[in-house]
Amino acid sequence: MNNLTTRLYQIFNNVIKSVNNRPDYILYKLSSDNLLTKIFCGNKLCFDNLKNLSSKFNKLFSNLYANRNKKVIRVFIMEENFYPYIEFLFNHFEWSINNHVREFNKAVFNTSYAKCTPDDKFYIIKCYDYFYYLYDKESNQCLITIKNEKRALSMVNILLLVPYLAYGDLFAIHGGVVSNGRNNILITSSSLGGKTTFSLLFLENNWQIITEETTYITKRGGLLDYPVRNYFNIRIGTYLEFKDLFIKMGIINEKFLSMSKRNKNNLFDLGKNQQILIDFEILCKNKSKLYNKQITHVLNISLKKDIENMIIHKIKLTEIINKFLEISNAPTTMLFRNLMKIDNSKIRKIKKNLKKILLKVQCYSVISGLNYRKNFNFLLNKIEIK
Repeated sequence: MNNLTTRLYQIFNNVIKSVNNRPDYILYKLSSDNLLTKIFCGNKLCFDNLKNLSSKFNKLFSNLYANRNKKVIRVFIMEENFYPYIEFLFNHFEWSINNHVREFNKAVFNTSYAKCTPDDKFYIIKCYDYFYYLYDKESNQCLITIKNEKRALSMVNILLLVPYLAYGDLFAIHGGVVSNGRNNILITSSSLGGKTTFSLLFLENNWQIITEETTYITKRGGLLDYPVRNYFNIRIGTYLEFKDLFIKMGIINEKFLSMSKRNKNNLFDLGKNQQILIDFEILCKNKSKLYNKQITHVLNISLKKDIENMIIHKIKLTEIINKFLEISNAPTTMLFRNLMKIDNSKIRKIKKNLKKILLKVQCYSVISGLNYRKNFNFLLNKIEIK
């Protein structure tokens, strides 16, 4: 056993002893058909987030199909003062890289980086400059330590949910959901394709924004109506298009407002590099009950500056299934299948399950110019929502 592995064993043992003697640590649970995650939280920044996430998550899995042989993962979320120590281990010890780690690093090189011990017992993932995730492959225990940065909560949520994607108990897609209570519309697109802009279009017309950036559903189709990513990146053109809405909510950006006289095409190009971050709860304060927890429609959005009219047509369900499969088979999910030693035979039915639960969803392609606001009613009529 090398020095790094020995040190990591000691860290986990000390953390477990510490947690057992800490009454201020709160236990939360996420429970699906195949997996139980026990989360011991010692970071006050995470308390409300985990309380709301676990409540929404567990309601989707009512234990009607309870499995007594569930795999159990234990997660310890540590205080900020633990962060420098893990950062030191990440930067100053001799880690290794295997094929799973290499593929992961290649896919997420803009945001994250992973390593493993030479004996393949421990893995570590760094996300941005405020998040570390350390996993013990033998005991299925992990440590999460974050800086006091609200965006880090999104990474906590994502890494807690990835194991459920690995099992096929959850599916995910890049896109957000808007709802009028009965119709839940998934808005998806390529990067910078208009997802957030169209979510705001619906918000302006008295719909709710339920999720942002990534949406999760169960293998029985239930919608996880929780904003796993807890913030929006708003581009300058989008901000100015909906400036009355933002100002009404008290979201005022003087720099953006000073550019109000620029034309839309110029702002469209500029917006790729100029964005502001807005907390999800600030933008989406008022929420009513969802009477339906299934996705009813999918809009595959493409926002272009040189299109005059909005072009809408139906697309095949297979296009949306493939978008879900992109995350189910992504390097991050594959890395966790390796960590958790999941038999690949368990995930062979993923595509079949997706087709079954999405069979009644109406799927549309929407190609729009920058005049989308005046075409909102046209859009609703085309997708047959009254």
